[in-house]
Parts: sequence; C-alpha cells; structure tokens
Amino acid sequence: MTLRVCRTPRTPRLRRDLPAVRVVENVLYLPHSEARGQPSALFDAARHFIPESVDVRGSGTTPSWQRTDWPQDWPDGPPASVAEAPEETYLFLGGAHLHYGHFLVTTLPRFWPLLRAQAPAPVLCYAPAHPALWQPFRFAVDILALLGLDVRDIHAFEAPMRLRRAIVPAPAFQEEGFAHTVFRDLCREIGAGCYAPDEVDADERPAYLAKTRLSGGVRRFANEEAVTEILAREGVEILHPEAMSFSDQVRLFARRQVVAGSLGSALHTALFAPSGRRVVALSPGPRINPTFLLVDALCGNAVAYLHQPGTAETEPGAFGSQQTLTDPRAAADGLLRRMDRMRAASAPGRGVLSAAWSRLGRMAGRGRT
Repeated sequence: MTLRVCRTPRTPRLRRDLPAVRVVENVLYLPHSEARGQPSALFDAARHFIPESVDVRGSGTTPSWQRTDWPQDWPDGPPASVAEAPEETYLFLGGAHLHYGHFLVTTLPRFWPLLRAQAPAPVLCYAPAHPALWQPFRFAVDILALLGLDVRDIHAFEAPMRLRRAIVPAPAFQEEGFAHTVFRDLCREIGAGCYAPDEVDADERPAYLAKTRLSGGVRRFANEEAVTEILAREGVEILHPEAMSFSDQVRLFARRQVVAGSLGSALHTALFAPSGRRVVALSPGPRINPTFLLVDALCGNAVAYLHQPGTAETEPGAFGSQQTLTDPRAAADGLLRRMDRMRAASAPGRGVLSAAWSRLGRMAGRGRT
C-alpha cells in the first residue's frame, strides 16, 4: 500500500520574547531518593514549589516527571541536618535527561541564558553528581562542550540542600506546548561549529537514518530493514545515528539536500543545522506529535510526514512499541519518490533518484510519475 501524508495539527505561533526568569531566596533542592522516588521541584521559603523549576508537557500545568508536594515527614520545614550549599547563588537549569531526544527538547531549552554569555552563577541541575557518570552519554558531553561547558561545571547534589539564592529561567521550549525563537538561536550557535558554511547542501545523495541496529528504544518498525535494503540499492545512504558523533549528525543535516528516516528523536538534530532543511519522515501512524511540528517551525524546514495504512502493532520486544509495515516495497517506493521531489525542488533539473523511482515503480507495477 502506498504512503499517505500524515495529519498534522496546527502549530502554535512561535514566541519571540524571552522566557521568564525568577530569582528566589531560601530555596530547597530535593534530588532523587528511595523515599520520594523522582526528583522534586525546587521549593521556596513558604514550601511552595517554584513553577519555573518544573517540566510540563503540552498546554497544561501538570509536571511531567517531578514531584511538587512538600515532604510529609517535614511538617515543620527542613530538618537542621539539611546542609547549606557552598555557593551564594546558583543558576538552576532543570534535569539532565540523558536520552538523546529528551536532552534536546527538555534539558537544553533551559540553557538559553548561556547564549553568547557566561553563566551568571554556577550551573545547578538534577544530574549525575560525578563526571564519570556522564561519559556513556557522549552526545550530552559534546553538546555541553559546544556551549563552553565541561560536565564538571554542572553542579548536582546527592542529598537535599538549602540554596541561599536560585536563578530559575523558564524553558524556551516545551514538548507539545510552545517554542521561543531564542531556543532556535541557541541550537544554531551550538551547531555552527559542526560544519563549514560552504558545506551547506553540498551533497545531493540522500541519507536515511535507520533504527535497524538499535537493541532497544522507544519505537521502531520491526521490518524496517526490508525498506533500507531497497533504499540502499537505489543509491540512498543508510546511516545509524547511534554510531555517529553529535557533530557528524549535525554536519549530515547541513550537507545533505534531503534527509529521511523513521520518525524519532534523531530528526530533532535538524535544530542545530541551517534553516530550510528538507526531511522525509516515515511515521507508524497518521498523527504526528506536536513536538515535531514545533521543531519544524523553529527550523523553517520542509518536512513530509508519511505513513502506510495497515501498519500494525507487533511484539514490542526491547522497545516501547514496534510496528510492522504492511508493504515494505511500497514504503520504499513512496520514500524514494518524495525524496526525489524534495531534492528536485531545491535544484532545477531531473532528480538523482528519478531513474530509481521509475525502475522501482515498474517493479511494483505502478508506473506513476
């Protein structure tokens, strides 16, 4: 079955103002503990959580992962055993979510005050407390380095801590919710060191970002390899983001005239590339999460979201979910056609995939043009 265009909700208008920044005195920092589970919001002297310190998804106000209730076993306030942090003031930048996609769209949006400026105070996060614990997550280490930060610059406490003062910026991007243009500026500043200006759109060979080598994750197509085998035979380069450095991923988006892939966080890398990227995304269903559309709006990208009717759920295995494409050859057919159309729109003349499309169309018995 041929691919169809996904339904995309209306993207909220981008916010051109800066996010709010709150300065709070006498703050309580509560990290993860066995008793409370996940980390908490920051709390002020009145024992109210500080709204700017929590992450929210969508248009509501419910925190997506933090606790906002005051500890029940502290009815009279923090016990005397809770120490005071050594610095006078901290810049609190939320939680370090060490999953690639969540680091980009949940952690990094709080770092906008560091755009072309040094931190006004030591950076404090809910994060690994020891530098060695960051090392398995090279993408985070590399992104922070491009911001001029070493992981040793990120303060984190393993026990509750009193803060004399905290500067708490609200995020510049909220999943499924909103996006401030300063987040785009931050990402482009980070990405600028990953490619040379004369490399932009220099490579007309399309690339496809595959999940076929992942041992686990959020979601994937169980039979994606059947698609990538066809794409590879027709000249598309098949790449695996988890095997690439962060800089190489950004450079890929900058250099290639068209990038395709199954829907996932690897496509968020376009945030760091020049505007006007052309992307083809293969989705497991007809609906697209608004977070992807916010990224597209920030980037000014042309993105085709396609799905194959009849795609079915299968055993998830080590993934949150797995789907099976009903007709991998038709899926490859549709991807080739759309990639060629996008590339041709960026440069006059016959697309490099036109011949491949014609051959594949004849093989599938669909001689469309």
